[in-house]
Amino acid sequence: MSELTQKSRDAGKTALIIIAVILVSAAMKIAGSVTLPLAISLFCFLLFNPLLNKMEKVKIPRWMGIVIVMLLLLVILLLAGWFFFFSVDLLVKRLPMYIRRFSIIDLWLADLLNLESGTSFLSYMNFDWPGLIVSSLSQVSSKAINIISKAFLVYIFVLFLVLERQSLIPKLKVAMPSRKGMRLAVLFERVNRQISKYLLLKALISVGTGVLFYLAGLATGLDFALMWGVLAFVFNFIPSIGSIVITALTIIMAILQFFPNWPNILYVAVLMTSIQMVLGNILDPRIQGVQLNLSPFIILVSLSFWGFIWGIAGMFLAVPLTSIIQILCANVKGLQNVAVMLGSGKAYRIQYKEERRKQQQRVAERRKMREERRIKRNNSHNGKNDTPQEP
Repeated sequence: MSELTQKSRDAGKTALIIIAVILVSAAMKIAGSVTLPLAISLFCFLLFNPLLNKMEKVKIPRWMGIVIVMLLLLVILLLAGWFFFFSVDLLVKRLPMYIRRFSIIDLWLADLLNLESGTSFLSYMNFDWPGLIVSSLSQVSSKAINIISKAFLVYIFVLFLVLERQSLIPKLKVAMPSRKGMRLAVLFERVNRQISKYLLLKALISVGTGVLFYLAGLATGLDFALMWGVLAFVFNFIPSIGSIVITALTIIMAILQFFPNWPNILYVAVLMTSIQMVLGNILDPRIQGVQLNLSPFIILVSLSFWGFIWGIAGMFLAVPLTSIIQILCANVKGLQNVAVMLGSGKAYRIQYKEERRKQQQRVAERRKMREERRIKRNNSHNGKNDTPQEP
């Protein structure tokens, strides 16, 4: 009877957790105008937290550290805004030239596919790509006010998080004077340390990727080299998908600019792909595997989930958010199994191989012992048969 009661309780807890996850996800999606800036500001705070710690260690006053961090964040936001409007303006100015270039490629495709005379490939496909580009650029411009308002909200959130930084742990200990308060404080420190380290290392690798893309764009004569460098830096924060997107965009740009000069197009494709292969397959997996210990499949699932909740911005935050969920599950009784499934499983894989090896070794030893006993029985039986019988 007690086993049935325990099973029913476990089933009830699981059902409640699933319902809570669904409700929280729906709330985050509905209130995205507030929850998304709050999440971005939290990760900005975690990114700047190591810098604040370093300044405290070298005896820089707390107020001066806050001023330096907020000025640095303001400069980053202003540079991002300038780059955004500069890129859109440059694309709008050069759009007629690229429309003419694409018309040449369109006719070449129609000739390659032996379409009817006077029929272009895109008209055959019933696809108005110039109109799509113009409408996309106009939508980007119309959303500028919304982007600025969210950036301002992020800045305010970060300011108050920085001001509350030193009083958060003491408040937790007073609010929960038992062991739970101490455990929560330790958990917060662990999340802070792990996510801050990940964001810092990811930012450094993204800077390297952006610089290499910029230099590759200059070396190949690709238009908008600075824009590709900045976009490579930004998209590198989206695991797997981001590198594919930025590489595909640069190759499409090379085709549009250099067609029908195939060697230049191939040069751009090989160079950009090589950069992403080296950085994406050597450095990024080490960060994701060693620092965050997340399963590659879980990373892809988290990209889809957080992309559904918050769009492209959610994809940027997917990996750190999933890591935080893993840490929380690992420290909550009854959710440790969820943390295990979210992990990469490298340690468990090694442990499983070791157990398999020991098990195979034990089986081999048993077989050897059985074989030795069988040989002894046969020898003793043959010895009895060979003894002469008394007359």
